[in-house]
Amino acid sequence: MRVGLPWRGRRGQGSARGRRPARPPRIGRRALLVWSAVVLAAAAAMVFLFYFSAAFVVKDLQATGAREEVAASALEHAQIPQGRPLARVSEGRVSERVLEDPRVESVEVERDWPSSVTLVVTERDPAVALRGGGSTWLADDTGVVYEQVDDPSNKLPLIRLRSDPTELDAATVTGLAELWRLRPDPDTLEGDLGAPAVGRDGSVEMDLGQVTLLWGEPTDNETKWSVVTALLRQETIDPQGALAMTIDVRIPGTPVVSGLPEATG
Repeated sequence: MRVGLPWRGRRGQGSARGRRPARPPRIGRRALLVWSAVVLAAAAAMVFLFYFSAAFVVKDLQATGAREEVAASALEHAQIPQGRPLARVSEGRVSERVLEDPRVESVEVERDWPSSVTLVVTERDPAVALRGGGSTWLADDTGVVYEQVDDPSNKLPLIRLRSDPTELDAATVTGLAELWRLRPDPDTLEGDLGAPAVGRDGSVEMDLGQVTLLWGEPTDNETKWSVVTALLRQETIDPQGALAMTIDVRIPGTPVVSGLPEATG
C-alpha cells in the first residue's frame, strides 16, 4: 500500500513559491509611435497658435504710472508693433529700450492675454536741481542727471554751478547734494554762500564774501563744515572784511588759512 506524503505536491504541479508573476502586457511599438506623434503634433499646434498665428497678437499697448510725455516716450521706445504675437514680445529687450529714456528708473512689461501689453513705468524721483551753463537739470539721489527743466520745484535744493550739470559724474552730484543740504545758515557763516564751482577733476570751490572755500571733492562734507564754522569763529577771519582770504579744507584734518592779517604789536 502506498501512502502519499503530505509535503509532496501532485505530479505536474509546481509549488506556489516557484511560480513567476505574470508580466503586464507590453505596449505595442506601433501604438507608442502613434502616441508620440500625437504629442508632437499637439506641441507643434500650441507653438503655432501662440507664436505664429493671429489668435493672440498685440492689439492694445499702453503705459501707466508716469506723466503723459514720459508714458508716450516709453511707448515709442518699446517698439512693439500692432499684430506681433504676445508670446514673441521679449520683456527683457522691451525694458532695455524703454530705459534708454533717463527719466525712467524702472519698467515692468505685463502681458494681458489675449491681446494687451501694459508698460508699468516708474519715473526717477528728483532729489536736487542743478543750474549752470544756461540750463537747469534734475538729478535723483543716485546722482543721475536725467531731465532739463525750466522751473524746478521750490521744494528741491537748487545748486548753482559754474559748469554744465550734465558733465558731472554721479558721485559728484550726490556729494554736492549732501554738501548743500548740510550747509550752515547764513548767520553762522556770517554771509551768503555763493554758487559752488566744480572743476573738471571734481574739486569744488565756493565764495563766502571775501573768503574762498577750497573744498576739494564733495566728500566728508559734515566734517568739513564743522572745520569751516570753527575757523569762522576766530576774529581774524571775517567774510565781510576787507582782506581776501582762503580756507582750504581739502584735507579737513589739516586745514590751511591763507591771507590772514599780519600780527602787530
